Parts: sequence; C-alpha cells; structure tokens
Amino acid sequence: MRYKLHLISSTRRATLAGHLRRAGVDPAGIEIMTRKAETVVMRICGLSSAAANILKQQMLSIGGDAAVHREVIRGGPDDSCAYLISDAKRLEILAGNLASQPFGLGEAGSEIVRLLGMRSSPPAAVSLPGGSLDLTGGPLIMGILNVTPDSFSDGGRFSDPSAAAEKAARMAEEGASIIDIGGESSRPGATELHPAEELDRVAPVLEKTAGLSGAVISIDTRHSEVAREAVRLGASIINDISGLTHDPGMTEVASGSAAAVVVMHMKGTPETMQDDPGYDDAPDEISAWLESATDRLVEDGIARDKIIVDPGIGFGKRLEDDVEIIDRAGDLHTLGYPVLVGHSRKSFIGTITGRDRPEERTGGGLAVTGRCLDAGIQILRVHDVRETADYIKVWKAINGKGGSS
Repeated sequence: MRYKLHLISSTRRATLAGHLRRAGVDPAGIEIMTRKAETVVMRICGLSSAAANILKQQMLSIGGDAAVHREVIRGGPDDSCAYLISDAKRLEILAGNLASQPFGLGEAGSEIVRLLGMRSSPPAAVSLPGGSLDLTGGPLIMGILNVTPDSFSDGGRFSDPSAAAEKAARMAEEGASIIDIGGESSRPGATELHPAEELDRVAPVLEKTAGLSGAVISIDTRHSEVAREAVRLGASIINDISGLTHDPGMTEVASGSAAAVVVMHMKGTPETMQDDPGYDDAPDEISAWLESATDRLVEDGIARDKIIVDPGIGFGKRLEDDVEIIDRAGDLHTLGYPVLVGHSRKSFIGTITGRDRPEERTGGGLAVTGRCLDAGIQILRVHDVRETADYIKVWKAINGKGGSS
C-alpha cells in the first residue's frame, strides 16, 4: 500500500495537540483543531416545534446536529427539549446565527455563549481571609479530619487533640491543601449535636493546627456559634452540609468573617436524609437548588469568589443518584463556582464493590476520583490523601498536565 494509515483512538485535546505539534502544524491551527475534537452537548428546553425545527436546521447548516423530539417534524409537541451536539467552536457560530431568529432564540444564543465561557474558564481562585486558594494547578485535596466518636469511617481515632494535630500535619505532608475539621457526625441517622459540645471537640484541635504549614483550615459545621469561634481560631473555610440553611446566623458569620463557604446540597437532615430520598433527575434538581442557594447568599452579602459548591454525594441520595451525579459532575461548572466533591469511602462505593468496611473502599473511591479529574472538579474531599495525591500525579502525567499535584 502506498500510504501508511494509523487510527488514533484518543480524541483528548492534549493527545491530539501532541500529534499536531509533531506534524509541524501552526500553533494557532492546533488551538482551532483541538477544539473541534472535543464534543460538547448543550440541552435547551421549553421549545415550540417551530423553534426546535429552526435549531435543528441551524445546527445541520454548520456541521453539527440537534437531537429533537420525534414529533417535532410533524408540528409537535409544543414544549420539548433539544440536545445540541457539536464542538465549542460550532456552538459559538450557532449562537451568532441565532441572533436574528424568532421565538427568543437570540436570547438562547447569548446563554450558549455564557455557558461555554463558564465551562472553559472556571474560577481560578477562592478568596480567603488574608489570601486566596489557587485552583489553577489542578484539583486540590481536602483532607478529612473527624474529631468525633461516631463518624462512619474514623470515629474515635482522632478525638485526642494531639493525635488530631499529628494527623493534620501528616495529611498536609501527603498533599492535602485543605484540612477539614469536623466535630459532629453527619452519617445517616445521626442526631444533631449541641453546638457547645461540638465546640468542645473542635476548639482544642483548631488551636493545635493553627498555622499548620502548607494547608488551609476548614471547619465542617452547620452551627454559626461553632463557625464563629473556628474562624477566630484560624479556620478560613466554613463547610456547611446544610448549604447555610440550618442555622439562620451562619450567613452573617460567613459574610462578617470574610471566610469562604462550601455550599452543599442535602435532602433533609443527617437523621432523615436516607428515608426514601427520590429525584426525577438528580443532577438537574441539585444544580437548580445550588443555584438558588448561592443566589441567596450573594444577595445576603457573601462575595461570589468566596463560594464553593458541593453536590453532597450520599446526603439524601440513592445509589443511582450518586452514580449519575458523579458521571455528570462537570455540569456543575455552569454555576460559575469552584466545585467540590466528597465521595470518599461513601456507602455507595461499598454497595457497588461489596466492601462493608469504609477503610476498604479506597480502591473503588479512586475510580470516582478519576471521573472527577476528567470532569475538571477543583477540590476533592477525601480520607486517603496519599493515595489520592499519587493518583492525581499519574493522571496528570497521562493527560499531559505535568507530574506534580
């Protein structure tokens, strides 16, 4: 045969860019062509049949496609969704072409551009008291430090403040950029702890970890009294599993202290959250809730650059919900905030793998870590810092992003 052919199975932008560089392609051309190698899917709902048909034709005219309801071609239904399937560059062209179209499609085009921008340029930092948390180097690890007698995974192991401080220092050495200290168990069925007792548990640990080299301190609490004292003792992040809805005073503490906040979704409370939770579309419903919650916090005085969102894996979710949320975790980037995922040792991993003991779920959890890295998740909350840091290093090397975490 005259020519030598080779099928390139990977269409990742980094892999393709390497091929094109070796072929001597102009750098500007590499940028254009690698964008075309990455498929983007955009869903648009509330369409009349006429609007859906226009979208279909406009997408076909630029070399993309639109999946529409099978009855659209016959004039129905009056309210449907379409999935626009293309690359980012063609979707930008589509947005421009929609500007002159009827049925509000010009406004939809503007929203396409906005969503593509948030997807391609997620927040680069989180503002903290006296500094910031840099997110540009890849995912950060938040190490879990439970100082409780009854947490599902490591309850009782770090109740002693000195042992807890040693654990915090070890996690920082292993690669944790954030240490998340919690004094109240949030395992399914756990009852609420009085803030005074919670503070008795966490305050000595906060005092011993203050100034810990190389790590930011986070306080895992839903009580404003605990958060206020924790920030005074050096915590820079308030990680509230209730999304700052449990304690009316939490928003005031956060806005007044300049601490960053993690806004997590949870259906119910730890005591009730697994009492038959259900969703029609878990990722969509959670995203809508997070959007509403963060809008409220911004209105109440918390700066956008201090907000992190968390879908709340295992908090009022079924197995199928957790799996779908992780598969679609990248969708949360369109909210415009850094995304945190806390999947470590969760029961859904045990259900899938048959591992009853939480400490045996590290391997299964690394599969979730890989999916989160593919989705561009910025913060991973984990128990197993060393293993996660190693995984990130290898993943980065494979994906052409360098070998360090």
